[in-house]
Amino acid sequence: MVIFIWGSIPLLIPKDLIPLLGLHLTSLQIKLLRVWGLIVLLDSLVYLYIYKRPHNKLAKYLLMFSVIDNGGIGVMLLVLTLIFKLPWGFWINIPFQLFFGYWFWQFYKKGEFV
Repeated sequence: MVIFIWGSIPLLIPKDLIPLLGLHLTSLQIKLLRVWGLIVLLDSLVYLYIYKRPHNKLAKYLLMFSVIDNGGIGVMLLVLTLIFKLPWGFWINIPFQLFFGYWFWQFYKKGEFV
């Protein structure tokens, strides 16, 4: 359920509310934000596949993608925030990204794949 909220906000947030997140984006950047929201919503299909077929061999590779996707982006945002002093609209995602990356890693380690 979290991923639907996480993807819906960048996809549906009105332009006037984006500066409240500490982001001052151009129209191209707003379009890219919307594309990112759509990609996050499409990621939910990957996670749904893993949930429905946890013992499938493809699920193993999708879980590795999930670890890299969440954990990797979390670490990348952490480093970029320290270097570029990103606004809170970005760095607020770091704990969530790292949590889900860790959770997917634990699920991967415990999995019994075909």
